[in-house]
Amino acid sequence: MRGILYAVGVGPGDPELLTLKAVKMIKKADCVACPQRNGEPGVAYRIAKSAVPDIEEKETLLLDFPMREGDLKEFHKKAAEQILLRLSEGKNVAFLTLGDPGFYSTFFYLADLIHENGYDYEIINGIPSFSAVSSRLKLPLSLGDESVMITSGEFFDYEGTLVILKVGNNLKEIKERISSSGKRAYMVENCGMEEEHVYRDLPSIPDEAGYFSVLVIK
Repeated sequence: MRGILYAVGVGPGDPELLTLKAVKMIKKADCVACPQRNGEPGVAYRIAKSAVPDIEEKETLLLDFPMREGDLKEFHKKAAEQILLRLSEGKNVAFLTLGDPGFYSTFFYLADLIHENGYDYEIINGIPSFSAVSSRLKLPLSLGDESVMITSGEFFDYEGTLVILKVGNNLKEIKERISSSGKRAYMVENCGMEEEHVYRDLPSIPDEAGYFSVLVIK
């Protein structure tokens, strides 16, 4: 019997935002795979654990995804090999990913390698960070025919709503460009997590913020 790989989106941070299907798949899995940090399970695992405490009883596969630029193919290949070994043993593997697996996720670096080796994978959608931020701010991202642009760490003078993810390293420069544009800005740092901070105007936004920060510019 061949195992199946499930990419499970655990949402942006609040454990209560895991979908029923995500909880079901985590409970069903024989093995849980997730990115590691300093030899410990990463943020996605900690979120899932709060919703599914029994996850600690499962085999945990820690995968190395360095957060740096450059050619990371060897890391992806090694991670895929570790998952393939479990699949070949007939184990179902739940790969935990923040937000939604189809949106800036590490999962799709592995998907082709899994498929090329003859194994199936399925996607379990999760709530993306920008949706959670919109709710936290009580601010619609779009109304009527208003358009939305989503970027990773980049500012554009855009006519509709601009959502910038991963703003931490470029925040000071982005703030200066927002100020010059005359637009209004909002930011949520660590949305749904214990360290959450909400900023409702540009002057209150600090020059530095954590990796899990989302800017909304109207």
